[in-house]
Amino acid sequence: MRRLLWLLIATLLTAAGAAAATTTATTRPHGPAVVVLLRGMIDDYSRVMLQKRFEEARKTGARTIILELNSPGGAVDASQEISRFIKNQKDLYVIAFVNPYALSGGAMVAVAANEIVMAPGAMMGASSVIAQDQQGQIQNLPKDVREKFQSPIIEEYLDSAKGKYDPLLVRAMVESEIVVHWMQSPGGQRRFVDEKEYLALKKEGWVPVPGMDDPVDSGTTLLTVKSERAIKLGLASAEATSAAELAQQRGLLLAARLEPTFGDQVIQWLNHPYLRWFLLTIFMTSLYAALHAPGHGFAEVLAVVTLTALVGVPMLTGYAQWWEVVMILLGIILLALEVFVIPGFGIAGISGIVLVLAGIIFTFVPAEPASFPGVLPRLPGTWALLRKALTIVTLSMLCSLLLSLWLRRFLPSLPYFNRLILSTPGQATVGGPIAPDAVWPPLGAAGRAVTDLRPGGSAEFADGAQTRVVSVVADSGFVPRGSTVVVRQVEGAHVVVRQTASA
Repeated sequence: MRRLLWLLIATLLTAAGAAAATTTATTRPHGPAVVVLLRGMIDDYSRVMLQKRFEEARKTGARTIILELNSPGGAVDASQEISRFIKNQKDLYVIAFVNPYALSGGAMVAVAANEIVMAPGAMMGASSVIAQDQQGQIQNLPKDVREKFQSPIIEEYLDSAKGKYDPLLVRAMVESEIVVHWMQSPGGQRRFVDEKEYLALKKEGWVPVPGMDDPVDSGTTLLTVKSERAIKLGLASAEATSAAELAQQRGLLLAARLEPTFGDQVIQWLNHPYLRWFLLTIFMTSLYAALHAPGHGFAEVLAVVTLTALVGVPMLTGYAQWWEVVMILLGIILLALEVFVIPGFGIAGISGIVLVLAGIIFTFVPAEPASFPGVLPRLPGTWALLRKALTIVTLSMLCSLLLSLWLRRFLPSLPYFNRLILSTPGQATVGGPIAPDAVWPPLGAAGRAVTDLRPGGSAEFADGAQTRVVSVVADSGFVPRGSTVVVRQVEGAHVVVRQTASA
């Protein structure tokens, strides 16, 4: 019994110590500290990386995390998930260090932390759902749309502000209609009040807090504060020029600084609209080359690599959905059927082009928050992104056409690449031109495969005293280089051959 009693006491003491440690971790900073950076637009990829770095910080023994923020915001869903994730870190004390911006979704993340410290001149706030036109100007949302999107954001802010910040202040970051006054009673008591309460308190002798603007936030703007003002309003606890100075102020030992890796920077780089435009141009050109003269390998590999970057990066960042990827793949399959199975250009080819282009356009646009149901986009910002994506795709198609024309002119003079030229059978790679109305090579003409046909490749045929090389497709599968082939079908730029034992 005595041993059981001591065991029970030890268990209770251990549990009490663990509870005390958890309580301490969430009420004040202590122990080793780790700096975690959150920079740029907030999306699904940055959310996953942030959660990963928190786990890495925990493995170092950190009890305090300085979350250095420099973000203009981003996806609503990703920002909300980060906010909830931070509030669930019961064993860690999280200090949001705003340096130099935490706007929109970035402000939502900052408010979720245990406290906020700002760099001198840093800015925080403006967290409403907004829409921008193609010139970057803010557009007003319809009231019903704005209210549907704002409701979950307001709830997230109010939950984060409990016991830390005045609810009226954080609501003013989301709702532009709210007017906030900071009033002081004759006895020195201070309160944040709306317009209705403001009029009532004035009659009781309350006055605006000396040295502060009145109102603190008008009914036409979203509350946005710089560091000095944020400290006065109680939204920030202090200023620090750097995370290292912040740690020194709190007596914390910095154990590590977890910055974005090279791979993270590559993902952000590949997601830039200008680079996506370049990749899209290369993809369209290489896809056309692969379908026009298949079997060489180079064009196929280039098409796969660029398509992986065009679709893979948006999937990592939350812009691309599974159905968009299915559209693109289905479109490529239809194009391949049109080229290899049903020569000519009909419904399959047109449908394939439409599916590929539509799928790529949609990868430029993030999904709207699930809290707002509907099939068609409702946010003006979504339509603006769609217009921007359509512009980029159109420019890419034009550049791809110009690039193809350039390749037709210069590649025939280069070894190996002269097999990839995007020419019709009537355009010879060796020798002079032939009559435009002639069908060449003629049906039944014998020639020699100058590359392996897998099933596409190149073959040469005699044209009088000259030899011409054209792109062909073998209907019997793989044909090794040097084999004799016979023309079975000619339709436009589509030449079908079959291997034969003799000429």
